[in-house]
Amino acid sequence: MLKKAGLSAFWDDYKNKLSPYWYNRGYQNNNDDYNPEYVCLSICEKIESNEEGLLRFLNLILDGIHDIDDKQYNLLSNYLGVIGYELQITTEKDYGYELKYYSLIPSTEGVQQRNTDISYLHSMLEMHHPDLVILYDEAITNFGSGQYVSCIENCRSLLENFFKKLDTINGDYVKGILAATGESIIDNGAQLTSIKKIYTYWIDNKKGANRFRLFQTMYSVMSGLGTHHEDVASKEDALLLLRYVEDCLLWCFRKGVNC
Repeated sequence: MLKKAGLSAFWDDYKNKLSPYWYNRGYQNNNDDYNPEYVCLSICEKIESNEEGLLRFLNLILDGIHDIDDKQYNLLSNYLGVIGYELQITTEKDYGYELKYYSLIPSTEGVQQRNTDISYLHSMLEMHHPDLVILYDEAITNFGSGQYVSCIENCRSLLENFFKKLDTINGDYVKGILAATGESIIDNGAQLTSIKKIYTYWIDNKKGANRFRLFQTMYSVMSGLGTHHEDVASKEDALLLLRYVEDCLLWCFRKGVNC
């Protein structure tokens, strides 16, 4: 499979660890370097960092599969969507039988960069906010299993709890957003720190708190589609908001917020 995907160099690098025995004059000897589990993990990590190679390898696996039931297809499609791939189906007739062929295409440009970003995000959460990792992991799991409202609720909780930590005095997520963006809105000599006053100021003056309004608006969207069930949340809604929360946290970490 590695050779067919143009990745035979990986096999060459590890072949000594994939043979349980070595032979001397016909006598079988145990190979102390034999470690297939390590090899599989190592090769998978290398393939993951090779955008074109990963796509070829995954498509090679799918090439031998001609029937995925609807439930498994939806699960697979959702999880692949999280890492930036779209699962496609074509149908062909062969001697009166219909055969399904599955293939992957990148759903966005820069899939590898996206995967790198997500790995960085996960490591930063584990390092600085290990209690929030479970919310992020549950958001991905719920999206993959088609629980879109639960995914959005996880995203909302993740964003809210992250910003609460930035307000070390009262644990107020609104003030935490202001701490993250570094924006200061002054009206008549007073600093505005409430949602209503900040939005009223913007309506009157058409300026100020641009990043704050972006973060707060998306938080409100997650409340409406998730916690408050104002509308029926779709798969596209959940993926959009999951991506948004990821990008929001990436922005904060790369800006040096709370690191």
